[in-house]
Parts: sequence; C-alpha cells; structure tokens
Amino acid sequence: MEIFKDEKIKKILDKISDAIKHTCFEGKVYVVGGAIRDSLLGLPIKDLDIVVEYKCGGIMLANLLAAREKCYVFGSNPVIFETYGTAKINLLKDKELSDIDIEFVQTRKEQYHKESRNPDTVYGTIEEDAKRRDLTINSLYYNITTKKLHDFNQGIDDLTNCVLRTPTEPDITFGDDPLRILRIIKTSSKLGWGIEKKTWLGMIKNAPRIKIVSQERISEEISKILTSPNASVGIRKMLYCGILHRVMPDIYDMTSAYESYNPSITTFDHTMMVINKVQPYIENRLAALFHDVGKKFASKDKSMDADEFSADIAASDLKAMKFPNHVINAVECAIRNHRSFKDYADGTMPPDRKIRKFINKCGDNIGTALDLMNANNLSQTSEKKEKQVLDIINRIEELETIEESKNIHLPISGQDIIEKFSLKSGKTIGILLNAVKEEYFSNPSMTKEEAFSIVEANLKKVV
Repeated sequence: MEIFKDEKIKKILDKISDAIKHTCFEGKVYVVGGAIRDSLLGLPIKDLDIVVEYKCGGIMLANLLAAREKCYVFGSNPVIFETYGTAKINLLKDKELSDIDIEFVQTRKEQYHKESRNPDTVYGTIEEDAKRRDLTINSLYYNITTKKLHDFNQGIDDLTNCVLRTPTEPDITFGDDPLRILRIIKTSSKLGWGIEKKTWLGMIKNAPRIKIVSQERISEEISKILTSPNASVGIRKMLYCGILHRVMPDIYDMTSAYESYNPSITTFDHTMMVINKVQPYIENRLAALFHDVGKKFASKDKSMDADEFSADIAASDLKAMKFPNHVINAVECAIRNHRSFKDYADGTMPPDRKIRKFINKCGDNIGTALDLMNANNLSQTSEKKEKQVLDIINRIEELETIEESKNIHLPISGQDIIEKFSLKSGKTIGILLNAVKEEYFSNPSMTKEEAFSIVEANLKKVV
C-alpha cells in the first residue's frame, strides 16, 4: 500500500530501506504517527518518526543510517537519548532532505508515576507501543519493508470520520501525561475536527493534573494552538475543559468582563474575534490574546490606562510562561500602540506628526502593531474602521520614501544643551530633549536654531 506521495519522504524511506538491507538489520522498521496521518490527509510532512521493533533498535538504526549516509557526527548527529531508547538525526549531506528531522525509537511500553509525566520506559511489542500513543490517528504504523499499513486502534475509521479519540481509556492516557490534553486541542485546532465524547470527558476530569507539566512544555503547546488555523476554537476548548484558568488565569478572567460598546459581549468573546483576524504568527496571536487583558481592572480604576495596563500584564505573564524576549517585546509594543489612532474615523488621516511618532515608538514591531490595530478595528460591533490601517500603511510608505521616518536625527544633542545653556547633566536634559523630539515629529527638517528655541521655551518649566 503506497502511503507517501511526498518525494522527499519517499527518498528518505528508500535510504532507510537500503541501510536495512545492506546491514542485515534484524528489527522490523515502521513509520509511525503524524507523518502517516498528514500524508493520508494531504498535508505537508515536517518530520518523520521511525519506530523499530527490536531492543535498542532505534539507536542502532540511526547510527547505521548516519554512517551509511556519511553524516555521522559524534555527539551531535545522531543525538542519542539513552533513557528513552531514542535517536534523532538529520541527513546533513543531502540539502534536499536536510530540512526534515528523523527520529528513531524502539517500540516500548511505559510506566508513569503520579507526580511526573516522564515515564520509565522499557522495550515492548508494537501493540504495546500503539496503546501508549495519544490518539488513534497517531497510532498507525507503516512497515517500510513490506509496505503494509498496521492499524491497531481503528485509526483509519477515525481519520475517515474526522474524530479525535484516545487509543486506550482516557483516564489512562491523560492520567499518565496530562500534556496530551493540550496536544489533542492543538490537533483539533489544526484539523478543525471534533473530540470524541469519552475522550473529552477524560480531558475535563484530568485537567487538574496539568500542574505536573513544566511551563516550557505547556507554552510550546499553547504556541501551536495559537498559530493553528482555528486558534480561537482551541482557546475556547481550553476554557471549556478546565485548562485555561490553570495555565492562563488572566485570560480566563476576561470571561467575566463585558465590553462597554456592547454589554452582551464579554471581553473574552471580543478577544476571540480579534485572534481570528490577525496573522498566524506567534507575536501577533499573543498580542491579540492579551490586548484587552487589563480592561476589567482598568474599568474599576479610572486612573489606569487600559492599553498600558494590558501591556504590563502581557509582559509579566509571557515572561512567567518562558517566552523569548523578542516575542514579549513585540507583544508589549503592539498592545501599547494598537489604539494610537482611535480618535480618527475611517477615511480621516491622522496628521503626519502622529504617524511619525507611531513609527518611532513601534520600530521593528510596527507590523505586529498594525495587524493588531486592524484586527481590533474589524472586530467592533459598531464603528468598524475597515480602511484605516491600509490608509496609514500607504502614508507610512510615502513618508519613508521622502524622509527617514524610522530614524530620528535631532539637530542637537544633550551635550549641546548643556554647553549652550550652562546646565548640569541629569534628568532635566532628557526632558528638554523630549520636548525637542515632540516638535520634531511635526517638523523633521528642524534646524539647530529652531531646536534651541524649543529648549529655551521649555527651560522655565523644568529649571
């Protein structure tokens, strides 16, 4: 039975078959999991999992293939995980295939402990290996030698019916490893499929066990949910099965806050609309997810700026969730600036001064901020601004053509102010430079004399 149509995958499997033949390798070798599922669904294959029915067979076959393909690098290719009998290699010498990671593992059975999702593993039969998988559609095995497909858990039926179901009792699947709850939501978001009732009830029952999973692994799965085609559906499923309040309590709190423009819509509902409209990059989706997270608290304290507070909460939460700094900075910047032009109606262009200031504040994160601005504009039940962001983008491009709007080149420096007005260095100099900078946005061709005049006009206010 021919499963794979992707020429790169077929080429890799041919190389593995040759390695088996020429070394008289004794183990039975199968492709398993996502590669089969995605191939049958006509989706691109990003990685390849090979399981070997032979004790320590995964590591042995990975070493054999690496040596045969002359891509063996001691300590790094293959990367060996002795505890789990796993090896990961990359066919470095073949540029066409080097973008696909190949993981080899022996068939195994697992023993979990109550307070850990890291199992003790031992060699097991292929049937035992199939039972430990998270979903039936991920427990399909394709024998590389015989080209026969093995389906131990009615995975083909579930593929045909577009249903997600665990291969064994859900209590066992999720009790052993509660991260599988997020993985199933991720798969549901990616494919747009429903979750079988018994599996769903098992997810709800075992949601409290998510506490034993490391933050890094949780954030990794949340990222995949957020960048999936049905991100808002995935977040809602996290809410309904009892995971959301455990992993993102501030996002959960938005379910009890209501929008001022429509009291029948929660801030959470509005946020889900915005998520659906931003581009599927992790920075953009996180910015959409957190853009109103502070609104509930800001509405109770009128001294708070909702966008500033939301940005602060987002930065704090994402740091705790172990996201990298460049992602946090992009999200924080987008939230702080996404309503910079809220006072301007559709078709009314903000003055160049405000646009230059927006460009300067956002820097390299301007794309994320504009995407969030546009998604938020389109998600209002009234006063939708369908053209605003497009008009602003066009004006930004015009300004960048005629001037260096991304970079500020003030005609004077702090040292110039110190020398001209006989001042000491300190906070005062920064305040005076900011006054010059504010005027610069209106007049980017400002002369040195004009800049000194602005400083002089502001001296009495700060000295």
